[in-house]
Amino acid sequence: MEAMTTHSDNTATDMVLKEATPKKVRQFLAAIGAKRTLIPDSTRALAAYLFGASNYLTITWDELVAIANQSEGILANPLLNDVETFASSANDLVTFYARALQGEFFKNGETLQAFRRILSLGDITSLVPFPLGINAFGKAGYVDAPGQHARCIAGGMYFPDRWVYFAMILNWDTAEVDDPGTINAYFRAVRMAIQAVRDALGA
Repeated sequence: MEAMTTHSDNTATDMVLKEATPKKVRQFLAAIGAKRTLIPDSTRALAAYLFGASNYLTITWDELVAIANQSEGILANPLLNDVETFASSANDLVTFYARALQGEFFKNGETLQAFRRILSLGDITSLVPFPLGINAFGKAGYVDAPGQHARCIAGGMYFPDRWVYFAMILNWDTAEVDDPGTINAYFRAVRMAIQAVRDALGA
């Protein structure tokens, strides 16, 4: 879970997902009311489906690499779809973190402590320089493909005696694989929003 959270390691994500099983994760999401949150059967299945592989559920790593190389990064299916995708809403993410970071989904205090520790190591702390005095917990996600892009940062911030939960999502279409102008504008907006929250709270 540390590799999945701190490095966005897809292999680690698949290991965790296989241990928990996609079925149980989806049952959990349904039970907590996260109706707009979707997960793939695995990140390998997701990538294979996006590249148009008919055997996306059983594809081998070598087969996936070959298809990805042949496609030159061009996707056959959209990132947001009804078959294999990662998707959520700002409301689902804020609701999840507001409950999870308070321990609602954990039986043991030690598990909550481990959960918070891992999220405090997340890549959001390197992507967004949170002001001193704020403890940040969360996860960032991104994808870039010709014509399709996404950025998401979600989690919680702890100020003295106050929690604030957030989700900042941007999906956009640009033909190029790289779009530094939009990405830089997104992170600038994220930093401004966090600073505005801090100023409003007098922290």
